[in-house]
Amino acid sequence: MALMTTCEITAELNICVIRLTRIGNAEGEIVETQHRLTVPAVGEVIEVALDEMTVRARVTHISSPLPGAEKCFTIAVDELSSGYLWETLSALAQCADDGLSSGVASMEPASTKPHLALEATLRLARQCHTLTRRALDQPKADMAAALRYMKLARRAGRLAAPYVKDEALRQRIVGYKPMSEDEWERLWPASLPEPKKPSKERDG
Repeated sequence: MALMTTCEITAELNICVIRLTRIGNAEGEIVETQHRLTVPAVGEVIEVALDEMTVRARVTHISSPLPGAEKCFTIAVDELSSGYLWETLSALAQCADDGLSSGVASMEPASTKPHLALEATLRLARQCHTLTRRALDQPKADMAAALRYMKLARRAGRLAAPYVKDEALRQRIVGYKPMSEDEWERLWPASLPEPKKPSKERDG
């Protein structure tokens, strides 16, 4: 079978004219034209090129193609705030919760003597938070990976919580939002050795 030429491949693609509404603006403007195999559905999140950066936006409306231009669509999208990924992850994590109550965070420490595995357990939670952030911060967020890491982080957090004296740390390690490195440094128990800082990131 003969290979398709570049022109033939291009002819099979849908032409999507992207009209982006920025945060804080009432009206949208056309910012780019994308050639896509499939037209994104209303509610889908896509990436839009804007000047020298890329923003994530949610599809709000898709125009009907004009006669003679069946593969040409105008796609209206609304820019999403930088925090929407964290909100989405929190919602997914709550829906996927394995049924164990996070109320363990309000428990008093089980013993005045720290559990022997406390440091290792907190290190595991901290590393999972780092991996969660990396999964979400890459150009195309990997929500599935972030959810897996966050679920493991919460399991470790629930095991460590009864032995953590600081209330703020106990609440955060069983929560649904990953902590930043600055939070970990600020809340890390003074009685435990401070872990080495991650070599590839430093976020707030």
